Amino acid sequence: MMGDREIYLAAINLASNEKARSAALTRSHQIRQFEIELYWKRANYFWLLQAAVFAAVGLTWKSTSNGVPVAVPIMLSALGVVTAFAGYLSALGSKFWQQNWEHHIDMLEDEFEGRLHKTAFVGSKGVQWSVSGTNERLGLCFIAFWLMILVGASHTANPTWNLRPSHLSFHLVSLTELATVSSWALAAGGAFLLYRRPSKLTGEKQSYIDHSAHEPVQPDWPRFWATSKEGPYLVRREPQI
Repeated sequence: MMGDREIYLAAINLASNEKARSAALTRSHQIRQFEIELYWKRANYFWLLQAAVFAAVGLTWKSTSNGVPVAVPIMLSALGVVTAFAGYLSALGSKFWQQNWEHHIDMLEDEFEGRLHKTAFVGSKGVQWSVSGTNERLGLCFIAFWLMILVGASHTANPTWNLRPSHLSFHLVSLTELATVSSWALAAGGAFLLYRRPSKLTGEKQSYIDHSAHEPVQPDWPRFWATSKEGPYLVRREPQI
């Protein structure tokens, strides 16, 4: 049977844990809001950057007849491809961290706020479109858009190239042709390097369902869609020294 001292210490410990959970919930709300603000700031940054590159492509393409090298619009188009891809990956990364804090709220809110965050009102029009999802798909459209501009600029600058699959042929005999191939290599290499830079999550991997299952986190490339039957999991991190 517990004595008065043990009961007192247990009550203090319970109150302390409750205070820590309440503070964690408040902090999760704050960081989630901060992540949402960062999401749109990053999105605006990439939209403005693409707009600047697009304006530069238009000006240089128009000025090729006045002495501007025809390779310049090609190189700028390659930069547009890389910029659009970076914006798309940034949107996915921002959404990843936003969802992280939303899951924290889901796990903590019942004790202090009920199921407020986990309850949504759906009107007569049903569930509406995802704002962040729409932005991500718009990013894919911009990637395709820049690829078409890059193809068009390459074809305009190299009229002797035959790009039909049945008669594919080109010859690197001029600086323009060399710049064209280099620009394509820049776009492909830049996209690969961006894709190869995931968020660094190191620590202990814990099953979302069976909390007794632990294993080290294995470094892996991010995926654009689900390709594994593995369910969601948690990562317990330790400070890096």
